[in-house]
Amino acid sequence: MQTTMRKCTQIDKARSTTKNYSQIDKPLVSILLAVYKPNQNWLIEQLVSLNNQSYDKLELLIYDDGPEFPVDEDLFKKHITNFSYTLIRGKKNQGSNKAFEELTKLGNGEFFAYCDQDDIWEENKISLMVKKLLDKEVTLVCSDLSIIDENDKKIANSLTDIRKRIIYKSGYNLAKDLLMVNFVTGCAMMAKKDIAKKAIPFETTLIHDQWIAIIAAINGKIECINKPLVRYRQHSFNQTGILTGVYDKQTYYKMRIDAFLKRYKSLQKRLAYRDELLEYISDCLKWIESRKRYSTKPSLEELNIMIKYRKFHKISILVETFLPFIPNNIFKYIIKMTKKGLL
Repeated sequence: MQTTMRKCTQIDKARSTTKNYSQIDKPLVSILLAVYKPNQNWLIEQLVSLNNQSYDKLELLIYDDGPEFPVDEDLFKKHITNFSYTLIRGKKNQGSNKAFEELTKLGNGEFFAYCDQDDIWEENKISLMVKKLLDKEVTLVCSDLSIIDENDKKIANSLTDIRKRIIYKSGYNLAKDLLMVNFVTGCAMMAKKDIAKKAIPFETTLIHDQWIAIIAAINGKIECINKPLVRYRQHSFNQTGILTGVYDKQTYYKMRIDAFLKRYKSLQKRLAYRDELLEYISDCLKWIESRKRYSTKPSLEELNIMIKYRKFHKISILVETFLPFIPNNIFKYIIKMTKKGLL
């Protein structure tokens, strides 16, 4: 990795010399930004929103995961003027999970705010989240997001408008809830440093936000701010979404059964020290394995097992009961409806 660092020199001198003790005692927040071949205009909008945060004790760490298409450092020099930044250039493309893991290893702050390259943060995002994290019981804070399109036009007031299964929750013992349905979005979360580092190495079968949220839930309380603090940009290059990578029966089985089977076998090993989660994971594996067997050889016996564990996802049971018999073109239509949030 190649690293460059620039300390901010454009902060007003009077401001820096008149800090009182309360300002000095403020926790440092590390903004962890992963970039890969960013749209320059969207990245600039994101950087401006970071620079305009009302919270004033920040550092920005950027991991450039596109060595063949390096991001122009002048963008950070020009648009990050209120705090320091550090730019790390990866030697090879490793994907967002690895980029965020590297950033998590390097962060200096007490709190870590994970950041994507193409969203816009509301000005009070970090301030509101810091207030919640000052509670010693709280390990992670998340918020809702509004949705904008490629031209900054708002298309939804809440992420729940387009992802019907998401229900925001606050409290203790939420790890089981997060295993199946993740309600924590990476760009809208902030975690305590020790919690984020406990999550290393990141689970390879999960996106970083879900894994960190699970570790946070195991170790304390998750607090959700039920208001949009991020303008989440929805576009054709988003990495996550409903049924990402699913287009037909073949890709459905690959992404929704084979991938889930691999995930829960891995989680069974990673979370073996949590007895209260192992039973849940074991039941989930029984459910997934019965779905896999039914997909190749439908039987009443396997269907009964699927129905027994329908609590994990009732819609999938409804779809998969008939999936072996549904023509592929009809199933493609069902997938389209699901991605639109109608199922």
